[in-house]
Amino acid sequence: QQAAAAATADSELPAMSRRNLESRKSIRNGSHRFGGGTLDLALLISLLSVLGCARQCSTWILACKHGGKASPTATTSSGALLLPGVSRPMTQSRDSRGQSWPVACLPLACAALVCSACVTGTARIHSAGRARVGRHGRLPINLQAAADSKADPFPELCVFDLDACLWDKEMFEMEAIPTARDTILGSLNGKGEGVVSVMSGQDKISLHRGSLMALQDHAAGRFPGMRIAVASSADTPFAERVGRAALNLLEVLPGLTVWGLLTRDWDGRDVNQIGRQPPLSANKAETHFPRLREATGVRFDRMLFFDDCLWGDHCGKVSAGCQEADTGKGVVAIRTPRGLGEAEWRQGLELYAAEAPAVASA
Repeated sequence: QQAAAAATADSELPAMSRRNLESRKSIRNGSHRFGGGTLDLALLISLLSVLGCARQCSTWILACKHGGKASPTATTSSGALLLPGVSRPMTQSRDSRGQSWPVACLPLACAALVCSACVTGTARIHSAGRARVGRHGRLPINLQAAADSKADPFPELCVFDLDACLWDKEMFEMEAIPTARDTILGSLNGKGEGVVSVMSGQDKISLHRGSLMALQDHAAGRFPGMRIAVASSADTPFAERVGRAALNLLEVLPGLTVWGLLTRDWDGRDVNQIGRQPPLSANKAETHFPRLREATGVRFDRMLFFDDCLWGDHCGKVSAGCQEADTGKGVVAIRTPRGLGEAEWRQGLELYAAEAPAVASA
């Protein structure tokens, strides 16, 4: 049914939106290709043109200026053009050692190509070094150490704030509740094509890069024993409805929405805490997390929480106010003022892994 709904949403997408999407994808893919070998070739050609041929070009310019016929065959044995009324030094096309300028500049061109290749290779190595947590089954060293110990290296419950954390917009600023006709299709991190954004009036709601990566890795089962939920203090009932609609439309994998993944972890139950209407409030430490603990049965010291904290220090309040009496430990919280990126996601996993042995031994 989800796959059919996604297909229906695709068919209902306005033609203009699809064309714009394809154009954006083509530009993006083209820019990636240009950033590789094409840049090296362009650098080499530019260097040869500027250094290797500058002297020869000046000769042709002189030929045109003095009315001479610039023909490649009208040269002396030393390589100078024969131009009436133009002195020999002005038309010399070879350096002081008798080498033609393209040949003399060839070592410089080769050096430039080698430097460019080294820079490109170094960038690719650094990019590979920033590999995502869980990709290909590899973990950072400190996470792997925790995994090898008796402590569980992953939280039993990972909780996400919504606005400006999981996605890039504030729901109270939205104009309309998004529907299937407001979806935008695109690449889901190379996992296929799906709904990457939804429109609310003139505003586009999209998951942050780290959010999509985390949800995809979780869907693939890369964090054994971990389940997820959301805790959002959406300002108004309308903002809550916008948020729930977006969760039901944005996809993690083709055919799997964020909401589908959230409820899959709990056998279809909705344990999420969204809004600030009673029994919830604006204070997540007093309402959202105690209710999450009750609904899920997961202890506070087994939870990991991400929040942007732009409207208040939710992370500090939750960590200080939601602790277990027997261990003295509470929720591990990570601030994401620029949204949940890959670095923040890794930081959260690593910080929880560092706390896990202390909790296990308490």
